[in-house]
Amino acid sequence: MTGDEEEAEFVADSVAEQTYTVCHHCGGIGEAPLSVLAVLGGVGRSATANRDCRLCSGDGRLAGMVPPV
Repeated sequence: MTGDEEEAEFVADSVAEQTYTVCHHCGGIGEAPLSVLAVLGGVGRSATANRDCRLCSGDGRLAGMVPPV
């Protein structure tokens, strides 16, 4: 293998390690909305709280190419 071939292989491996997909569940934010029951001003209503995304664990991205299934 020549030096150019080794360098091309190294670059291909480096790019593959950096490839990621934006999380489809949270849209890359790392948090997903969670509807909860709350009492605000003496009135019961639903409110939105944020929690860490279950799919990406709060990172906002998934390793590799992951299609939304």
